[in-house]
Amino acid sequence: MRRPGLLAMALTLSALLVTLSLGVWQLQRLAWKRDMMEQMQAGLAAPPLSLAARLDDPDDLAALNHRPVVVQGSYLHALEAHIAPRSHRGQTGLHVLTPLRLTNGATVLINRGWIPNDRRDPAARPLGQTAGPVTVRGILRSQFKMGRWTPEHDAKAGLWFWYDVASIAAARHLELPVAVVLADGQANPGGLPIGGVAQPALRNDHLQYAFTWFSLAAVMVVIFLLAHRRKDTA
Repeated sequence: MRRPGLLAMALTLSALLVTLSLGVWQLQRLAWKRDMMEQMQAGLAAPPLSLAARLDDPDDLAALNHRPVVVQGSYLHALEAHIAPRSHRGQTGLHVLTPLRLTNGATVLINRGWIPNDRRDPAARPLGQTAGPVTVRGILRSQFKMGRWTPEHDAKAGLWFWYDVASIAAARHLELPVAVVLADGQANPGGLPIGGVAQPALRNDHLQYAFTWFSLAAVMVVIFLLAHRRKDTA
């Protein structure tokens, strides 16, 4: 029987190099994700701090990413924004971002939580439009990056698809720091929005992915060697 031709060998070698490269890349991602998770866990374990005096310093805000914070003020419900699509327990909906006017006059966005699509109109959840001073506890997010495939702001539909704070500030004619407080799971009046659903949680499956790619590479090598052996002994 004939040995595999040069084309078959070239294709096998190319596929092997691709799978090995992907396996190595996943190991690199594994190290990156572990470092990120360590930083996040360190931030989440820190005691809550008052945010009001720290909103003017972008560097200070960046250093406080994933820190528990406390803010006090009054919601500007008429200026709420929505991030879509966001799911909760298998149901598609939105996250409600509402500006909070702090007692010192500054304003910051609060991710109050999740609502179903059919409750987007604030009139459909009047009890949740809390009036007067409130105290919000949550986690600060101050480092954002738009995904490669994330859509731009849909001005016609009035929807955002990531924490595009600058765009939200422009659309709502507000001065906002590049930060969002992810409210904790304390129940809102009327049950909506459902708080706590935006709290950070990172999955680290990169070791599993790396094992898959390296396993595919090993299988290709074994098949190639067996094919050669059969042809050599035929």
